[in-house]
Amino acid sequence: MKKKIKYTRIAALLLLFAGYAVAGFAQPQSLENILQEIEKNNMNLKAYDAQAKAYESYTQGARALDAPEIGAGLFMTPYQAHLWKADKAMGSSGMGSFMVSAEQMFMNPKKRQANASYMGSMSAMEQLMKESMKNELFSMAKMNYYNWIILKKKTHLLKESESILNYLIASTELRYKYGMDKLNAYYKAKGMLGDIQTMMAMTEQEISESIIGLNTLMNRPKNTLFEIDTLIQFKDYEKEPTDSSRIMQFRSDYKQLKQQESILKLKQSYEQSKLLPDFGIKYDHMVAFGKQPQQFSLMAMVSIPLAPWSAAMTKSTVKGLAYELDAARLKQGAWLNTINGNLEQLKVKIKNKKQQIELSEKMVIPAMKRNYETALLGYEQNTEELFMVLDAWQSLKLMQLTYIDQLMALAELQVQYENELEIK
Repeated sequence: MKKKIKYTRIAALLLLFAGYAVAGFAQPQSLENILQEIEKNNMNLKAYDAQAKAYESYTQGARALDAPEIGAGLFMTPYQAHLWKADKAMGSSGMGSFMVSAEQMFMNPKKRQANASYMGSMSAMEQLMKESMKNELFSMAKMNYYNWIILKKKTHLLKESESILNYLIASTELRYKYGMDKLNAYYKAKGMLGDIQTMMAMTEQEISESIIGLNTLMNRPKNTLFEIDTLIQFKDYEKEPTDSSRIMQFRSDYKQLKQQESILKLKQSYEQSKLLPDFGIKYDHMVAFGKQPQQFSLMAMVSIPLAPWSAAMTKSTVKGLAYELDAARLKQGAWLNTINGNLEQLKVKIKNKKQQIELSEKMVIPAMKRNYETALLGYEQNTEELFMVLDAWQSLKLMQLTYIDQLMALAELQVQYENELEIK
């Protein structure tokens, strides 16, 4: 009887390892490759590129001059048409003329340059917003990727648990035939097996969600199947000192705040340039009727934006932008203070979570595993009941699942830390 039980247990383990061997034939895809695919194909990032190109085009047009104006018509011409012609008897050389007119205004060069610089800064802002979006997309990809890795560990644990329960159920069935075990323990084991299979189905669903999430980020068909690396490397971020200069160097959000300050300065310069005069020239040519000589008119023009009734709006806008600049600088300091606080909190959480994981790995799980193995050995030697084995196994399983949850929480904390510093 013991040999049959032993062979049943070995067969279950062989089937388990065979399943993992078949799954291992697929070529795994690294996180780095997935991030590269997102950067290349994600539609949100392409939208920022298109918007940046739009502002580049606007910048080129910002230096253009106003369109020239031309006109044609009668000039100082009497309503009586007979007076247009020359009349010797009346001593008249004719009256009126046909005039052709052309006018061109020249916007102040400093005003055009200020406008172009302002539009160009908007293109740079779009690129920074793209970097910020990319950081968020990378964080989502990392979380899906790490979830998948850890869920595969959970699947392995559940399959192992399923094999153990199948062995115990098979063992109980043999023992019951010989009157060596009770049915109530058998039904408890069957119930536990159903619970494990339910958890496996839920885990497979979560893995499918992670696959769909990654395919969506990579802009691929949502149900495209692929494999990933099963290793996850936890970094020692809790040991890194919090460095404000590093935050300012790498965070695109902070760069956006600095760029916003730059945009406000350029906008202020553009508004101030509106107080500069524009110039123009106007030429009129008159083809006189009768025997009058041809005439022309040539005029230069200049705008007077400093007039009190025209400069009030511009001056108030410049003053308002100065207050906006002060607000932008204050936001930078507040943002930097918040990020520093977030990083310190994350480092404390990472350190604490690693301590929990270490205790689980070195003390709790090994102790519970020895407890289970001792109970199982006693059961196989007929000195323990199946209830004791099931209780010991259930405690071990719960602790192992808690350990899986701890790994998931640590992965999430690491992703959050990398998100704060935009670490790829």
